[in-house]
Amino acid sequence: MNDERDALLVERDGAVATLTLNRPERRNAISYAMWLRLPELLARLDADDAVRVVIVTGAGEQAFSAGADIKDFEETRSDPARAREYRRAVHAACDALAGLSKPTIAAARGHCLGGGLELALCADVRIASMDASFGLPAAKRGIVISHAHVDRLLRLAGPGETAYLLLSGRAIPAVRAAATGVISMAVQSENLAERARELAEEIASLSPVSHRMHKRVLRDLLEFGAAEQVPPERLAAPDETEASEDFLEGVRAFREKRAPQFPGR
Repeated sequence: MNDERDALLVERDGAVATLTLNRPERRNAISYAMWLRLPELLARLDADDAVRVVIVTGAGEQAFSAGADIKDFEETRSDPARAREYRRAVHAACDALAGLSKPTIAAARGHCLGGGLELALCADVRIASMDASFGLPAAKRGIVISHAHVDRLLRLAGPGETAYLLLSGRAIPAVRAAATGVISMAVQSENLAERARELAEEIASLSPVSHRMHKRVLRDLLEFGAAEQVPPERLAAPDETEASEDFLEGVRAFREKRAPQFPGR
């Protein structure tokens, strides 16, 4: 059995960091201790200027994550007060991933269920192997998925698919998940790591300033609903970007017919 400190592994390789849920013997079920530790690890990656893209994945062949570790529940969710604390830990971890200033990719194979899917939904992009399956079997345990997590799924997949997943408790295959918007693409199982890495490196080669601003624009639109509802002081993303070194380098590289080398400032 893995020590709790080994249950979350971070590997940096060039501009790409990979955060691995590392409990393959438990299908990468996420323990309470892991939920608590995730915000700290993600904050470190966000503060590391050398890291431009973060991949989140699961160890082994069976699962991205089969969900929150039910073995924890007797201790961590045994009464309403403890259950609230547990939910706060889950939300803090998911919000930390969703709020990262750098692009994030969830790379899923096998089971991506419950809390595992909730976490994956907080990444900017989801890529999955053809053998992956996605579901929210909360009703099988008498659990309710929070408004925040349902909202993320609703915006991706629409009310029909969201209702199906919540009310049936069934899992859907990767092909259907891609068709309904739950994931961005499905790839052959043996190619998942390679395709995720290729995508991460392609994203990392682009402007970090553009990425930060685009993530801010997306958050503003999701929060306020439409461009005309966004407060005027938050509409300055194009102005800020065009005052950046990345913008000058992008224009210069285009004129010189070469690949840009964005400083990220």
